[in-house]
Parts: sequence; C-alpha cells; structure tokens
Amino acid sequence: MGTSPRSRWSNRDDSSYQVSKSEVKTRKKTRFSEWTKPKSDSSAPILIVGQLTSLVSLMMFHTGTESSGPGSTEGASVWALGESALIVTLVFGLISFLSLFRVSISHKAPKRRRRIARVWLLAVILATQLT
Repeated sequence: MGTSPRSRWSNRDDSSYQVSKSEVKTRKKTRFSEWTKPKSDSSAPILIVGQLTSLVSLMMFHTGTESSGPGSTEGASVWALGESALIVTLVFGLISFLSLFRVSISHKAPKRRRRIARVWLLAVILATQLT
C-alpha cells in the first residue's frame, strides 16, 4: 500500500516548499502618506470636541443676538455684541461643524458614533436657524 496524497502534501519540511530568502528580504517601500495616517480611531475625542464647541457656539450665538423689538412682526434679529465676539462665535461654530462633519464621514469611526455626529450636526443647524 502506498502513501496517500494527503500525507505526502502535508509534509512541509521539504526544502522545495520553503520560501526563498530573496522573497522574504524584499519589502514594500513605505510611503510618506502611510506615516501620517493615524493607526487607531480618533473619532471619540473629535466627537466630544465637536459637541462641546457646538454648545459653546450656540450659547454665544444666543447671547449675542437680540430681536429687533417686540412689535416687529418679521422677527429679525440683530447682533448686539461687538465684532470680536462675532468672530469668536463664528470660529467656534466652524470648529464644531468641521469636527462633527469629520466624524460623520469617517470610515474608521463606529456606525453609532457616525450617527450621533450626524444627528448632532443636524440639531445644531436647526437650533441655529430657530434662534
């Protein structure tokens, strides 16, 4: 009775099956863009920063706006604080929008975190329009 093909192919100690050393030594060249990519998911801190800055920007926006008067039917609002407060409010709003948008389109972020960022972003935009 001869040896079965299974036992013959399962013997991997034979030198003909070993990988040659020249194949092992060749490595892929690492690109510079791979060095700059983050190795882990950083969406949780970015989401928290986006949420906090959106709250701050909404509070600043709410304190800075005044309605034009109780008799006005249009409901137009006027910026009551100085232009430096307006610039700070816009910077906080921009940081909030960019960080929440980054988390919402991130492929490394978990699905739940992306959904939270999208809902938060829509809520901030809606709250800004209603103020």
